[in-house]
Amino acid sequence: GITRRWYLSFQISNGHNTRTMSRNCVVQHYIHNPLLIENYKFDLRLYVLISKLDPLEAYLCKEGLARFCTQKYEKPNTKNLGKSYMHLTNYSLNKYSSDFVRSEEESEGSKRTVTSVMKTLEMLGHDTDKIWASIKDIVFKTLICIAPLTKVEQLNMDNFKATNTQHFHLLGFDILLDDDLNPFLLEINGFPSMRTDSEVYDSMMHKTTIPSPVDEKVKKTAVKGALHILFKHKVDDSYCPVVGPEISEDRKPYLIFEDCRNLFTLFLKKSSLRKGSMLGSSGFRSFVRSCRVLHIIQGVTNADLDLLYINIVQQSDQSSQKCLSFLSFYRLLLTLAVKKFPEESRYQALKQFIDLCFANFAESSK
Repeated sequence: GITRRWYLSFQISNGHNTRTMSRNCVVQHYIHNPLLIENYKFDLRLYVLISKLDPLEAYLCKEGLARFCTQKYEKPNTKNLGKSYMHLTNYSLNKYSSDFVRSEEESEGSKRTVTSVMKTLEMLGHDTDKIWASIKDIVFKTLICIAPLTKVEQLNMDNFKATNTQHFHLLGFDILLDDDLNPFLLEINGFPSMRTDSEVYDSMMHKTTIPSPVDEKVKKTAVKGALHILFKHKVDDSYCPVVGPEISEDRKPYLIFEDCRNLFTLFLKKSSLRKGSMLGSSGFRSFVRSCRVLHIIQGVTNADLDLLYINIVQQSDQSSQKCLSFLSFYRLLLTLAVKKFPEESRYQALKQFIDLCFANFAESSK
């Protein structure tokens, strides 16, 4: 399933009294129509290299792992809902199953290579080029969203200020395909395992560690290709670019998050207004004053803006610190933008509002 975090307000009633509660919640959406191979559910572990953060550059490895369930899939019902080996693709779970098949060949067993799975899908008549294009789109959109957050956090990390070092990160993207070949991002692993062995368990659950040909091939390909990009500055056949300095016109709207980040860090960098990587109330008031927010939105008062600040802080993970994180600042900007431009799309409203903020800031700084 797909997991998201939401801040929810809901009511609880015992039939006599009703009370409203607000808290962070985990919301999951179950993919009811997963793509199956040999009647088994599976997911894909793909490797994404972030070679640069500013400007953002990232590459997707064309090889990866396909992790299969160890019981044939049936649509969930009250009788099989508890059968984890049927519904959950996690290798860390399925390796304990007595039906786990150790893979000697990359196209067989409970763990296979992504390239072998793509060949199987091609033989079944599926358009694998379309699948790869959709996966690259997910990776692009995900990185564009998380890059501004990471850049904000860099402000607190002195080691990133060194000019003679190169920083990179190899991420693990877990993807599930449905039977319409639509990819869904299950999760991102910040530190994917690079082990090339497998754990084998007997009936008494005694563990033996043996080499895994599939893991070795996939992970050597991922690491070798990543090092080739980092040190030789060339992309070999094992990787393809997903984010680079050149952004196509149809993807430029996603850079709105970078615009928000630039505005946020503009005030965050003022040491007297900064609380770590979050903006305090004085920093917020400086933003309101320097960007002439009261002039942009007629009829809004300082009291209205203070109340908005308080409400958004209370709904964030940093509510105890009474500060605006980058995500909270984004929510605040979006709220103000929609108020200023109610007839525009959310993107156009936010874009126009940020442009006005930068223009007013430049004018007030003269």
